[in-house]
Amino acid sequence: MIASIVFNYNIGLRLGEKENANRKLLLALGIFINIGILFIFKYLGFSCGIINRILNSLHIKALNDINLIMPIGISFYTFQEISYLVDVYRKSELSQKNLLNLALYITFFPQLIAGPIVRYHDINEQIENRGENLSLFAQGAERFIVGLSKKVLLANSFALVCDRIYGADFFTYGSYAAWIAAFAYTLQIYYDFSGYSDMAIGLARMFGFNLQENFNYPYAASSITDFWKRWHISLTNFFRDYLYIPLGGNRKGKVRTILNRYIVFFITGLWHGAAFNFIIWGLLHGTLMTIERLFNNKKERKAIMPLAVLHRIITLIFILFLWVLFRNGTIRSVKMVLKMFGINYSTLWGDFHPLVINEILLLNIDTKFYILSAIGILFCFPWWRSLKRYFASKFIVKQSCENIALGIKYIALICLFILCYANLADNSYNPFIYFRF
Repeated sequence: MIASIVFNYNIGLRLGEKENANRKLLLALGIFINIGILFIFKYLGFSCGIINRILNSLHIKALNDINLIMPIGISFYTFQEISYLVDVYRKSELSQKNLLNLALYITFFPQLIAGPIVRYHDINEQIENRGENLSLFAQGAERFIVGLSKKVLLANSFALVCDRIYGADFFTYGSYAAWIAAFAYTLQIYYDFSGYSDMAIGLARMFGFNLQENFNYPYAASSITDFWKRWHISLTNFFRDYLYIPLGGNRKGKVRTILNRYIVFFITGLWHGAAFNFIIWGLLHGTLMTIERLFNNKKERKAIMPLAVLHRIITLIFILFLWVLFRNGTIRSVKMVLKMFGINYSTLWGDFHPLVINEILLLNIDTKFYILSAIGILFCFPWWRSLKRYFASKFIVKQSCENIALGIKYIALICLFILCYANLADNSYNPFIYFRF
């Protein structure tokens, strides 16, 4: 990381020289080196595995396996370094002359490990000119507690159910358990990742930084396109500004637009992990988005309310099935989807194994799970915004009422923090899903 910071600092200084005739070459070199480092640590072993499969099929001696330890946070800070170089190339005055300031941008610990991805032009002024005060610290603490509660009280509970079902023998449970696991993971990954983002944004605010939002109720999306405007917003914006638009965006005809979209979603899937299921996951999202763009009629959908509701439900179902692929790998996910529809893959390809022990659900699912699921579903949607607007329009809220509401909010936050503390003290099961990326 230190070597990477020093390298990008020097490239940034050269890019800041307007009279430098080699700025475009320097930018290309900087991007190539940054992506090259990421490729070596994250994708070299995966690439060698593919090459070895080809060599084995040709009866040629395979290459030695390569298993490098991936530096923590490299997927995130590599993109931030690329953002810095591109922004300086576009506006040379953004070149950072202070090495420590650039190091602060790249290594800012709250969001270093799992985002959100911070673009340089969004935060460069805050690095040198920001104000820390009690009000911002209090706002940050509130946001941190909300994120911690999402992770510890909700995501971890869903994770236990999901992991126990998916970790059990495939033949010991039926379609109901498969649906429960898919549903649990859909809630788990949202509350896990959005919880981390909330904690990162909260910590940053304590230090006087305002980071952009990373989630906006993605499961309330009306389409896959809308989903990607709401899910991991910082990654979506990064690929839009630094890849999709430079490739031509939607300005060069339908065919080129579709190709550009597939390139973006191929890289989106690959960014999530060096495995085929992530690539397929990304390409399927790109395919669904392309189909939507070609056949959807937004005006008709808005005019007919039942059609709009149906479209949201269909979108959620597609998202759920794609999370099964994301979680389980390519082959296993096919088996899981078949099982969700009551089809045992062994009956299709022989080796029949009829045993199904539905009692496994008793080990994983209880009243607590259903209560937390109801809470999880409830807070996946921004219903409270409409409620707040309704009361604001119908009633004149007195200052005393606002003070009472504020007191209730702080009591609730303190209770949530105590519950989180108790759960953390009692349980060491706290892996963040996006740490692996």
